[in-house]
Amino acid sequence: MNKQTLNVYRYCINKGLIYDGIKLIVGVSGGADSVCLLRMLKEMEEAISLSVTAVHFEHGIRGEESLRDMEFVRSLCEELDVPLKIYKENVPAKAKELAMTVEEAGRHLRYEAFDRELKEVGADAVAVAHHLNDQVETVLFNMARGSGIKGISGIAPLRGNIIRPLLGISRTSIEAYLNDIGQTYCVDSSNFDTGYSRNGIRASVVPELERIVYGASGHIARVADELREADEYISAVADSVYDETVQNGRLIIEDLCKKPAIIRRYVVRKLLATIYTSHKDLEAVHVEDVLSLCDKQSGKSVSLPKGVTARREGGAILFFDRGMADKDETDGAAACKTQVGILKKQDEKEKIYITPGLNGITNIPGYGKFELSMEKYDKTVEIPKEPYTKWFDYDKIMCGILIRNRQEGDFITLDPDGHRKKLKKYLIDEKIPLSERNRLIVLADGAHIIWVIGHRISAGYKVDDQTVRVLKVTFVPFV
Repeated sequence: MNKQTLNVYRYCINKGLIYDGIKLIVGVSGGADSVCLLRMLKEMEEAISLSVTAVHFEHGIRGEESLRDMEFVRSLCEELDVPLKIYKENVPAKAKELAMTVEEAGRHLRYEAFDRELKEVGADAVAVAHHLNDQVETVLFNMARGSGIKGISGIAPLRGNIIRPLLGISRTSIEAYLNDIGQTYCVDSSNFDTGYSRNGIRASVVPELERIVYGASGHIARVADELREADEYISAVADSVYDETVQNGRLIIEDLCKKPAIIRRYVVRKLLATIYTSHKDLEAVHVEDVLSLCDKQSGKSVSLPKGVTARREGGAILFFDRGMADKDETDGAAACKTQVGILKKQDEKEKIYITPGLNGITNIPGYGKFELSMEKYDKTVEIPKEPYTKWFDYDKIMCGILIRNRQEGDFITLDPDGHRKKLKKYLIDEKIPLSERNRLIVLADGAHIIWVIGHRISAGYKVDDQTVRVLKVTFVPFV
C-alpha cells in the first residue's frame, strides 16, 4: 500500500469511516481528487474487505470537455475492474426549474444520483473526494458570509451516509500521490473561473494566507474540527431547550429568554430550518431579527426571506406568510396554515412534500390518496376508530398541514400533559423496521407530527370538549 494511501487508511479507521465488509458508492468526476479517492480505495482492498461501485454524473455544462471526462472515467473503471453507473442531466435547465444556482442544482442532482445508486446497489455509504483545501475554502466562505458555529465548523468527515476519506490531506498531497503512481486525471476548466465564489477563495485568499502564516490551511482545518465538536455539544443542549420552548410552531418567549444567548440563537435557527428547505436562505441577521421580537410589544413583526413574517403575539412569536400576516388575529391560524405549502418544494424526488387541499383529495404517488375535509364539530357524532380515518382539532394546527416523509427533529406528543418523544425514538421503541421507517409518511405541523400514517396520532391534536372545527382525514392505500 502506498505511504499516502496508508495515511488515508489510518484516518478512515480512526474516524470510523470504513470497516471490514463495507460496500461503497464512490463519486468519480475524473478530476484529480476523485481519481485519487478511487485508486486509494482500491489499494485499501489489500488491508480490508470492501467493495466499490463508481458513479459519474455528467452535468451537461462543458460540452466536449464534459464528454471527455465521462469517457476517461469509463476507461479508468474498466482498467480497475470497478462497476460504473453514469447519470446524465441538463443541470442549467434543472437549475431554472428548481430556482437554484447552477452550482446548487448540480450538487442537489449529484447527491440525488448517489442516493439512488446507494439504494439500488444496497451499499452502506457514499464516498466523496472533499479534501483539506475544500475544508479551508468552506470555512473561509462561511465565515465571510456571517455563518454561525455550524457553518464555520466546515465539512464533517462523516455525515449521515456520506464519508469523506480525503479530508485529512491537501490537494498538493493528492497530486503528488497521482504523480507517484503515474495516474493521469482530467482538468475541469471551470475550476479556473473566479466568478465562482470558492474558486476566488482558492485562487487568491488561501495562497495569501499561506504566505502570511506558514501552514495556515492546516491550522484552519484543525480549528474547524474543534468547532464541530463544540457545535455538536451546543446542538444537543439546544435540542432539549427547543422541545421546551417551541409549542405547535409557536416560540414561547418567557421560557426562551431564561436560556443563554447562544442557546437562544440555536433554537431559533432550528425553528427556521423547519420552514426553509435551504440554509442558504438563512443568515445570522435573520436569527437576530426574530430574537429582537422578544423585547418588543405584541403585534410587532419582522420580515424574513421568501415572504415570511415573524410576529410577536402576546408571550409567543408566530410565523406567517407575509400576505396573510396583516389580517386580524382571528385569521392567524388560517394564515399560518398556508406557510409550509408555500415554502416547501412539492413532489421532490425521493421525498414527499405535499400540502393537501381541504375538502378534497390529495394523491401521493406510490402510496395512496388522502381525503380531507374541515367541518364544524358535531359532538353527537361518534369519532370513528378506523385505522386509516382520523379526526383532529383543526384549530390546534398552527404551522401547516403537510404530508411528507419523516425528517430530523420530528417529534410526537404522547399524552394530554404534553410529554413528547422524538419520532425516531418512538419508531425504534415500537420496533418498526428501518426499511419501513424510511418509507413512512406522516401528517405534520412543522416538526410536530400530527399522525404517523398507519400508527398513532399526536395527543396534541386530539378532538376534545373545546373543539370547534374538526379536520377529518382518511388515507386510502394503493394496492
